[in-house]
Amino acid sequence: VAVGADQSAVLSSVIEELVRFRTKVRHYALALPEAAGAVPVEGAAGAEEHKQEQREKRKQLMRERKPLLEACDSLRGDLAAFGIHIK
Repeated sequence: VAVGADQSAVLSSVIEELVRFRTKVRHYALALPEAAGAVPVEGAAGAEEHKQEQREKRKQLMRERKPLLEACDSLRGDLAAFGIHIK
């Protein structure tokens, strides 16, 4: 419990930092890799194969980053128990 103006300001700053951290982690976890360096594929079959490969890479990346998103949700839930709601 924060009592007094100074302690309230500190608590507010801590909450803002937690929210900033959570936001950065979520942005990282949801970011897709850039297609930099991708080699153009000629022909419809090659293009479709390339698209399928990219989809598989994105799915794998999301599976790997899922724990980060779950940790962000867990933090939000933990803070909600203390009356701090992140939307």
